Amino acid sequence: MNIATLLRTLHPVVIVFLGLIMAQVIATVQVYLSNLDLYNTVTAVASAGYFAIPNQHVMGSLREFSPAFWGGLFFAFSIGAGISLAGMATAWIWVGLFSRKRSILIFLGFAWAGLLFLVNGRGFNLMPTLYFLLIAPVVFILTAIREFKSDCQSDRIRRWIHLLPVPLLALLWFTQFDEAMFLDLRDSLLLSNNYGRKFSDFYYTYTLYPAEAFKSLNQKSIKTSSIKNIQPHSLNQRIGRRLIAYDYLPLSDTTDVDLVIRQNEGHLVFQTKNRQTFQIPIDQFFDDSHKVLQKFSEISDRHAIFRQFTFLSLLIGFPVTLYMIIHAVFYYLGYFILGRNTSALAASIICLLFGIIVLIYFQSNRSDSTQFQNIAESLASDSWQMRVSALKLIEQKKMEITSHQSYAFREKNLPSQERYWLARTLAFSRRPETFRDLLEFLNDDNLNVRTMAFYSLGLRGNPQAIRPIISKIEKSNSWYEQMYAYKALRSLGWKQKKSH
Repeated sequence: MNIATLLRTLHPVVIVFLGLIMAQVIATVQVYLSNLDLYNTVTAVASAGYFAIPNQHVMGSLREFSPAFWGGLFFAFSIGAGISLAGMATAWIWVGLFSRKRSILIFLGFAWAGLLFLVNGRGFNLMPTLYFLLIAPVVFILTAIREFKSDCQSDRIRRWIHLLPVPLLALLWFTQFDEAMFLDLRDSLLLSNNYGRKFSDFYYTYTLYPAEAFKSLNQKSIKTSSIKNIQPHSLNQRIGRRLIAYDYLPLSDTTDVDLVIRQNEGHLVFQTKNRQTFQIPIDQFFDDSHKVLQKFSEISDRHAIFRQFTFLSLLIGFPVTLYMIIHAVFYYLGYFILGRNTSALAASIICLLFGIIVLIYFQSNRSDSTQFQNIAESLASDSWQMRVSALKLIEQKKMEITSHQSYAFREKNLPSQERYWLARTLAFSRRPETFRDLLEFLNDDNLNVRTMAFYSLGLRGNPQAIRPIISKIEKSNSWYEQMYAYKALRSLGWKQKKSH
């Protein structure tokens, strides 16, 4: 049996799965190298006497293999899935519509080269390049070997029947799309059951590892800097204070920092990785430091295009890959009983029905919109979805939650979804008792609730929260929680300073 015959006997998801494996290998290396860089950065920051995020409870994991592997799944099922599906679709089109014309193949080669150039537009980017360089051609070649023009013509109707559920489900789910959809998905499909909660815990435990690998400097909690040859000393100190205000922590005796600032007569030269980005008059830096540092972040950001591809792949590639995996499961369950064609058709119908059932379940459990005049009634409802809907409206209108007698329900055994939204509404309360309630929420057993408590404390602007927040960061073993807590500190006006 040659490879073409073998591939035709297998479900197309096998080729996609091969692309995912390749992506997982690349992603694991990418995240591991990023973790090591972050470990060195955090170690240098802590050694310099600054407050380090992640803290000492998480730092050790940056040198371990498992966070890199599990974190790599994010890239595998986003950019890896997106590239694999794009390569497969391109091969189908080349074989089915263009009959393997060489001129079209040359055009596709130029398009692929252009994509590689685009990913490296701001400097060579090894790991993102490997995704496109290795996965796309492998998936394309295997799919092209698997397909025959005669197959595409004779099976065109059957192929469309198999493909139809994908755009149909996408259209149906699109009817639910709004800014609150992903939070509602979390509340309705994940936090409502044990398996969903385990997946949610897994997601929040390992997502920040890959995220750190392709963040821009503006998106990072802590950045490092070095001030070189700045005279007089008072100007050096003034620049240092301004950098600290924007979390660019000055380090001494190190060259591996995010930003290096040098003086060139009356100008400041901004450098990254031994590469000059731009220079500006000294006064301009102090007139609008935020704009200058934002410009530096944008110029030094080599992952901007890669992030866009990754997020697009997450929205499209991940759900389509998930559909193909479920389709393959039902296909092979019925293969030996129904035969190849019938089992494939049955799998398509089952996947369509399954997607519709999940959509109906999601829509029925989604918190309905509450009218302003019905807030009190909704808060007293026996349905947590109705109570959450009222809390959302209270937060949106920035209302005082304690003006409703039903606020006493905070003492009941509330589901985590409701505690989450209650913590968000307390951001706009100014009553002392709600401040104490937020401090209690910092001890909640649900990570999402704790992060919203930090978020709300930051918005309230009460400096009395600084000490409790710092204490929580020092004891926390959750990087995600520490990130929210650090943002709350900065919102409260707290700034980094050396402890020694």
